[in-house]
Amino acid sequence: MKVWIICEGRINKGPERELCELYSNRIRLIKNSGISNFEIKQSTKKEISKILKSKNHQTVLIILNEMGKNYSTINFSALIANYLENNIKNLYLFIGKHNGTSFDSEEIKKVSLSNLTFSHSLSRVILCEQFYRCATILTNHPYHKY
Repeated sequence: MKVWIICEGRINKGPERELCELYSNRIRLIKNSGISNFEIKQSTKKEISKILKSKNHQTVLIILNEMGKNYSTINFSALIANYLENNIKNLYLFIGKHNGTSFDSEEIKKVSLSNLTFSHSLSRVILCEQFYRCATILTNHPYHKY
């Protein structure tokens, strides 16, 4: 499965970006996790609109939203495993600007990282770390201690 974190607005340079790159590289090193590509992209409304229009049965769209469903790490890992089992090829996770995403739909799943509020750069780091953790859980790597 290919995973994209799509960010509206700028992706600032700094330690958060470096941490995202660290976790992205770690994900790529884990073989047999089912995650064949992991990428963070800055996108415009036009590019996001193109992604939304190209959605098919092998694509899942998720908006990070404070009103979305909260998952434990184990449940989030189970969700990713379910997508892999159901042959989902593309998973897009959208992080909007400070006032949310420029689009919304009842058909798009909404996920919250926490009841706490995080900056967008920190949200990316948390999301990257959780995907790395999911990859380790899916491959029985000892990184995640039960």
